[in-house]
Amino acid sequence: MTDIYISVDVGGSQTKIIYQLPALPEPKFLVLPPAVEEIPKVKLDNYMSRLGWIGSPSPEQQLWVEWNERVVVLGDFAACFDPQDRIKELKYENALWKVLGAIGLIIETHKAKFSTKKLLTLELALLLPWNEYTDRLRFEEQLQIMLARFQVREMVLKLKLVKFLCRPEGGGLAAVRIKQKGLEWLRSKQLGVLMFGHRNTTALYFERGQLKLGDSPLLGFADMLDQVVEMTSGLDRERLAQAIFAARYAALDKVYNPNYPQTRHPNWGECVAIQALASAKDPNLRAREIRDIVQAIERATAEYGDKLERWLNRLLPTKLDEVIIGGGAAYHLEPELEIYFNCEVTTAYESGSSWGSQKKVRSSSYQRRNQSKNFTPMIWGAGIADVVKKTFDLDKAIDGEQCLSQRLIDCFGMFDYLLDKGNS
Repeated sequence: MTDIYISVDVGGSQTKIIYQLPALPEPKFLVLPPAVEEIPKVKLDNYMSRLGWIGSPSPEQQLWVEWNERVVVLGDFAACFDPQDRIKELKYENALWKVLGAIGLIIETHKAKFSTKKLLTLELALLLPWNEYTDRLRFEEQLQIMLARFQVREMVLKLKLVKFLCRPEGGGLAAVRIKQKGLEWLRSKQLGVLMFGHRNTTALYFERGQLKLGDSPLLGFADMLDQVVEMTSGLDRERLAQAIFAARYAALDKVYNPNYPQTRHPNWGECVAIQALASAKDPNLRAREIRDIVQAIERATAEYGDKLERWLNRLLPTKLDEVIIGGGAAYHLEPELEIYFNCEVTTAYESGSSWGSQKKVRSSSYQRRNQSKNFTPMIWGAGIADVVKKTFDLDKAIDGEQCLSQRLIDCFGMFDYLLDKGNS
């Protein structure tokens, strides 16, 4: 029996990991910061020596991998070593270290269930951007070599990769939808898949069962955030992203107005999270700073939407039977996506999870918005967002984490696909 089943999505804002052990009744998930930094071994030794004993950080907070005399620090720990911004680097090479680090975390977290003295077996599913999908063979070959003997923190580990599945980003969503509807359904449809990530936006197009086209340019949410940062002062990408999603979540009663059949952006200037981005103390200067931030967000969102629209026009056919939408950044573009795919919400709310004092969520059922234009129904998260929420008890997620289930869906789809392949 395989010792570890793991699905990994090495996103630009977070590394998403879903795993299952034979001794666990349900799968678990990990979400790690994306930072990766290679450092000399002596630098790590000197840091740990200077640190001495201060508190008791969790393994996630002090995560590093050693292999072949190389040392790579990951996640929060990388921040201690002046990490470089690697958002434009290829994902697959850094993904090797992230997978090794994730394996070590899983084993350390559940160490009572493992004997690290024996060779452990691993089944892995991996998501890569479309334009790095051809690197999957190099990834697999190198991972096999590294798994033979490596170290995570203080543990020396040896594993054998017994199964490896790799799909382009969006592949997990597609696998879920195909499982729901069946192959005959797929062979009769024109299907689009869109993944709105932090680093990339990925599009896949299936025509009558065949994957015809794909693209994954650096048109992620970070591109829009960078525009806002350039037009303002004192902001950084991470802080800005957190504020935008926290503001949207706090204003859901206005974003999803039951009397208005289209999604709307919040009034950013009224949002406490956006107001908190201003640093001026003088009331007049502060008001002007908030106004400048709001104008920058509105302008950058419009330009970002325009870039994506022109890209989609080049890539996708004008007529699709449906388009599957995934990725946390998709929520920010929900009004623009409704316009692009000519969607109008048929029922403003339905019973579900709560925000504020209301126990309502947006319906995902759409009708044609403009009768003279093509209409493509959007399927958010391949229709399994509630499954992900229940599996990992995410109903209590607040602030910037309300999109966590959407971020996990592609990874969850690949995890489900991996287990299905193992049982077939």
